[in-house]
This record gives sequence, structure tokens and C-alpha cells, in this order.
Amino acid sequence: MRGTRNPLLLVGISCAASYYLAMGKAIATASKPTKEKTSASAQMFAQRTRATEKHYIPNYPTKLFIYKQAASKYWWVRYFVNGNAVRKTTKFEGMREAIAFAKTFYDTVTYNQRHGIAATQSATSFAACLKELLKAEKAKLDRGEISKITFDNSNYRYEKSIVPFFGRMEIKDIDYMCVDRYLNQLSTQSLSASTITAYLGLTRKVLAYAARRRLITSVPEFPSVKLNDKPRGWFTWSEYSKLWRNAGRLVGKKIQVRKYFDDLGEKQTQYVDASSDQFKLGELMRNIDMTEDLRRLIVFMVNSYIRPTDIKFMQHKHVDVVRNRNVFLRLRLPPTKGHSDPITTMPKAVDTYHTLLQYHLAQGLIGADHSEDYVFLPQYKNNRDYALKQLQRQWEVLMHETGLATSPAGEERTLYSLRHTCIMWRLMLGEGVNTLALARNARTGVDMIDRFYAKPLSGEMNIEMLQSRRRKRTIYDGDVDIFKVDSSVT
Repeated sequence: MRGTRNPLLLVGISCAASYYLAMGKAIATASKPTKEKTSASAQMFAQRTRATEKHYIPNYPTKLFIYKQAASKYWWVRYFVNGNAVRKTTKFEGMREAIAFAKTFYDTVTYNQRHGIAATQSATSFAACLKELLKAEKAKLDRGEISKITFDNSNYRYEKSIVPFFGRMEIKDIDYMCVDRYLNQLSTQSLSASTITAYLGLTRKVLAYAARRRLITSVPEFPSVKLNDKPRGWFTWSEYSKLWRNAGRLVGKKIQVRKYFDDLGEKQTQYVDASSDQFKLGELMRNIDMTEDLRRLIVFMVNSYIRPTDIKFMQHKHVDVVRNRNVFLRLRLPPTKGHSDPITTMPKAVDTYHTLLQYHLAQGLIGADHSEDYVFLPQYKNNRDYALKQLQRQWEVLMHETGLATSPAGEERTLYSLRHTCIMWRLMLGEGVNTLALARNARTGVDMIDRFYAKPLSGEMNIEMLQSRRRKRTIYDGDVDIFKVDSSVT
């Protein structure tokens, strides 16, 4: 049987070959009309967009011209930039208006090319104006007129929210309703009124810059946002004493911060001494070492008017100890929030400063020549943001231990509350305190004293001043004496 072919096998192979050949022809036939159809659509599109009439602009490069196409009733303009065609509709049917538009289009594209702006982006767009404004702001930073923090925060807010909304808009098209839509968008993001106001302020800044460049005639009206001042809580004398005692008790301890879920499924935080036998719940998030620095910082801030951010920058070279008729520290800190005046402290700050200085010397954290060392947590010399963060975390532990995290009025108490306490105590306990002098010494404004720091100040807190009388005084109406008042009679 070797060499003998099976006729049934040959028939099967032949049938299979015929089947696949027929299928291949069917597929080819089916696909051919689709290709022809696609090609026809492309040809039709090309015919509709092909220039039917073209005119070059006199005294301008030949790469610039206007043209008409079957797909539009308007004239279009085209210009080649770096080998790429940039085109735009003029929205005009008349040739004279289209030529005028083409000249403006040419000026815009060439301006953008010189200033590194995308050719398709208008030089009068919000993004283009912002780019020029930021160059001016960078120059202010270089001149020391604004801080790096202010510059970086502004950049962050522009990129995060403002540019995504306004970036592609023409400056002249931004009006009240446009800004109002942006305000409505911000209102859905659970932002505070002060944060929303900051975003609107940065938006207004770009429009004001555009107005100075005469890109718009005036800055449009902005919707108003009602600000509810929320002053931070302050501490009474008994609460301050409680802070001091517990801060001393916690020095040297390692506190664990743990997260766990309670019986209702709510996430809770546990602060527990790492060395204690107390049952530890949930997951360990971090360990916090409680330091002597926090204990001394509490006294220092309540007697020195400084802000928590000043802690990051305050070095021993910024501190002068003055002992003459009055005893105080003169703090010549770097400028903050536009203020650069030296700060004069209360006498107690001098003792606290010396105590902390000796402690750091004894611990070997600073050397004999410590002018370049930092006053608080000097061991974090190369990461001052981390130093401040450590003090803030220690503060959170202290607030938990004392139960003073919020005031009776529900106000949050942060490290900033120590500065608030300092100013409040001066207003309550100082004799004849001049609010202007107080504001300047605290590197703030009189209006800020009234809106935030002195807001909890009541008449009862200064009852003696309110009920006090002068022995004799003369009441004037203009230049004429009306009558003299004798306190013994009244």
C-alpha cells in the first residue's frame, strides 16, 4: 500500500482548499468597498478645505496669506512658523477686514515666538499675561520685595486652580459673570472664605497687570465673598499654667501616635507612652519625642509676640540681650509678612532664652560659637521645616494630654494661640497700652489686632480702665472752654 494515494484524503484537501480560497475572495471583496468609501470621504474633505482663492498680504512675508475654502463662508489666515502651519478663521466675509485680521494675527504669532509662547496661543490670553506677570514677581523676589514662600504659594495656586479655568480665555473676555462662575466652582471644593478670597485676589492681580499693559481698559467688577473672622483661641492664666506643668512632665518621653477604628467604625487617634503598659490600639503611625524645647517655647512665645514660622529662622545672631532701665530681648528676625521691625520682648523671655541656651550647650547641641545655630531644636540645622513640624506634633500631644485643644467658644488652639495669648495679655494687663505700638512690635496691623487678637476682649476685662476718672479735666468745644469738671463733685 506504500505509494498508494488515498482518494478520499485528496478530495478532502481539495474541498478545504476551495473553501479557504472562496473565503479569502469574499473578505477581499467585502473590504474593497470600505476602502474605496474611506478614500472618497477623505477626497471630499480635502476638496472642501482646499484653498479656492488665495491672497498674500502686501509688505508682509509670503508665508502669510488669507484664503477661502468651500467648507466655510469666511476668510481664513495661514502662517508658517518653524515649518508648521498655523491657521485660524478670521470670522470675516469681506477681504478688507480679513486682511486687517491677518496683520493682527501675524503680530500675535511673532510676539509669541519671541517670548516663548505657543504660536497657537494668543498674546492677550490669560495664560500669556500670567507668564509676563510671574516674570515681574520673580524680579520682586530677587529684589527682596516678596518672600520665597509668597512667590511659591502664588505659583501653586495659579497652577492648581486659576490657570485650568482661565488659562485659554482672552483677557478682554473675562467679565463679572466669568469670575462669578469661577467663584461658584471654588465654592464646591470645601475651601474656607479666606482661601477663596486669596484665589480671587490672584486672579484680579493678573487682570490688573493686563490693565497696566493696556490690554484691557479696566479691571472688571468682582463678586464679593463675606469673610467671617475666626481668631485662634488663647489661654487664661490657669490654662497656661496647666500647659507648662504638663509640658515639663512629658519631657524625655516617647509618645506613640496610633490610629484605630472604634465600635462605630470611626477612625480615632491614640496617644500613648511607648514605655507604658497601657494597651496599644490599632496601627502605629509615628513616634514623637517630647523635648525641653517645647516647654521653653511655650513661655518664650507668650512673652515675645513671635509667630510659629519665626521659629524656623531664629538664630542666636538675631537675639540681643538688653539690660538697662528695662530688661528685654531685641529680636532682629528676618522680615515676615512685609514687616521687618525688631521685636521687643517681655522680661521673662530673657530668662527662658538663657535657660534654653545653657541646656543646648550642656547637651552638646551647639558650640561655644553659636551665633549661626538656631534657638529652638538646633539639631535640625539643615531641615528647619522638619524642626517646626516636630514642635507642632509635640504640641498636638500636649493638647491631647491637657484637653485644651479647643477653647470654651470652640476655637482651635494651635501654636499660634501662644502669640494670641501674648497680645491678649498685654491688652488686658498692660497699663495704657498703645495699640499702634503693640501692633508694630508684634509685626502686624492695628486692624488685625482688632479683628483677630482683641476680638475676645470684653469690657469687663478692663473694668478699672473703663471706670477710671481723671482728677480734673477741661472739656472743649472747638477753641472755647465750655466747663471744667471736678471729679470730687461728680
